[in-house]
Amino acid sequence: MKYSFSIGNKNIEFEINTIAKQASSSVVVKSGTCWVLVAVTFSENPRQDIDFTPLTVDYLERMYAVGKIPGGFIKKEGKPTDQEIIKARLIDRTLRPLIPDFYHDINVFVQVFSADINENPEILGLIGASIALNISQIPILSPVSANVYKTDNFELVLCSTKDKITMIEFKGKQTSEQEIFSAMKKSFEINKKLIEFQEKIIEDLKPTKIPPSIISIPETLEKLYLEHFSNITKNILNEADKRKRNILLNELTLENLKSKISENKELLEEVSKYTEFQFSVTKKKFLKKFLKDQIFKDKRRIDNRNFNEIRPISIETGILAYPHGSAIFTRGQTQVLSVVTLGTKADQQMIEGLTFEEEFKRFMHHYYFPPFSVGEAKRIGPPSRREIGHGYLAEKALEPLIPSENIFPYTIRVVSEVLESNGSTSMASVCGSSLALMDAGVPIEQHIAGISIGLLTQNNEYVLLTDIQGFEDFFGEMDFKIAGTKNGITAIQMDTKLEGITFDIIYDTLFRAKEAREQILELMYSKLPKPNSLSPRAPRVTLLQIEQSKIPEVIGPQGKIIKKIIEQTNVKIDIEDDGRVIIYSTNEENAIKAKELIENITNFQEGKVYIGKIVRVEPYGVFVKIAEGKIGLLHISEADMGYIQDARKVFKIDDEIIVKILRIDESGKFTLTRKGLISE
Repeated sequence: MKYSFSIGNKNIEFEINTIAKQASSSVVVKSGTCWVLVAVTFSENPRQDIDFTPLTVDYLERMYAVGKIPGGFIKKEGKPTDQEIIKARLIDRTLRPLIPDFYHDINVFVQVFSADINENPEILGLIGASIALNISQIPILSPVSANVYKTDNFELVLCSTKDKITMIEFKGKQTSEQEIFSAMKKSFEINKKLIEFQEKIIEDLKPTKIPPSIISIPETLEKLYLEHFSNITKNILNEADKRKRNILLNELTLENLKSKISENKELLEEVSKYTEFQFSVTKKKFLKKFLKDQIFKDKRRIDNRNFNEIRPISIETGILAYPHGSAIFTRGQTQVLSVVTLGTKADQQMIEGLTFEEEFKRFMHHYYFPPFSVGEAKRIGPPSRREIGHGYLAEKALEPLIPSENIFPYTIRVVSEVLESNGSTSMASVCGSSLALMDAGVPIEQHIAGISIGLLTQNNEYVLLTDIQGFEDFFGEMDFKIAGTKNGITAIQMDTKLEGITFDIIYDTLFRAKEAREQILELMYSKLPKPNSLSPRAPRVTLLQIEQSKIPEVIGPQGKIIKKIIEQTNVKIDIEDDGRVIIYSTNEENAIKAKELIENITNFQEGKVYIGKIVRVEPYGVFVKIAEGKIGLLHISEADMGYIQDARKVFKIDDEIIVKILRIDESGKFTLTRKGLISE
């Protein structure tokens, strides 16, 4: 069965359940030359050990989709790339809140089989996933759609149902809150049309749905919890210190409940039939209930902060002696160490993608979340999807302020190490990285800061919580991360556990975050108001402009000349297509020497004087090397030493002599003279 939808000059086709027919449902989405398959499957029986939706989204891009063979030594795709993971997370975060109370394992598989540089295949995949889920037996609250809104200054991805916003991604060049909000409104209207289209498909197919999963909590267990654990629960919600709170949380166990009722044999026998899982669900229910009561009735947060109050902040810069730049940013019990390394063009990262040509990244931000940061004893594995996503969020927040290569010709890598976690480490990474960049001497024009705003709702009321900590994040209903400068926003990432949020909440959040961001920026500027001078351990850069036609002469056959210069001077050299030569060195004398050697090659002209080295001696004269790849003949008649019968009796190999270029012929060969030069 096929359906098509036209928007503007674009026509999108949806082919239902004709490919991958053993999946629970499948949709092929076609637009232009883009061909994306979405296949949805779910397990026959619900899980008995969880109380959340066990959803996995896999997003794959094969290089054959653009007629390319993967680069590198291994000519096949391996583990998912960072870009694939980021796109999978975008789809996951949009769909997850729309499938509540369904505990069957669900897999949404999205693969791009053919690409189109004018399309965003992950957006087509998301729309296809919405249709596939809605026509399957899986209970889902609503169709969802996504739109990419682009201008010269920003890119917004907004995902929504017919009534509410479910997910937001944004990157831009210091864009105002009002401009972003206006773009969201326009994107929302486009999404509504796509959702109405999906509703017609659902109405045509009339899928039968499996009832939502129900976790049975015995009434007796709820009563006993309230009787014996109410005070501990309230104490947990009054404890600002995460470690002390965890100690109290460890008291909320089924075994402790049994010990409290041990004298009542009949009641103990009944409670012994309950599982740890049932108790865990009960505990979560009352922790959330008590948290909401405290917020909406008592108007009080866990650590007694005001709803718009930021936790205490401390900043240290230049704490590591050897790295090029470093900073520790601490906000409450969230602490991040950010470290900057400056490298050369050779350190850039090559990336391949379906919708762009091969690219090289000169700015990278990487984020690591070790187990000790949350007090856990676990092995360290490869970066998780969450770590990759958080690293990318901070990277896109910082990137608009990174100076261009013409101004600052370095490759820049920032690593954010989470040392302690209690809420919004990604936004702490933004702050720490901004400080570390300035500490390293990177000439960023302004600091960038980030903040996370949380949400709780009750009876058509809502409360925004500035700078949420981990407990408020876990039991809250929104994580709205916003980063930017004094002049505007550079990055947004919004997730929600609700079916969606309204534009009123979005508008209030944007301006609440602006207020908080300005407070944090003030503290950052007071600690480090402008970039330091370049770290003494960073490579020094010497720039040289040569004629483009001279580039092959500097490089030499098979790179022999440039390799020789690098070997002699112990520097790194990058040569751009426009004739810019970038010399990196930790020693200024070496850089000057390398520059002179290059200038000797490129400024090669008649009448120029050189100190050369004799590399070959013949009876009629000597061959003198005046620069890499530049060897000329000094005939005995031009030696200015009177009559010489045999040059071999006067000159030796490796002797250094002063010479001047006499003539250069059309082929580039040249002769030398010593006439008119000061005698050695």
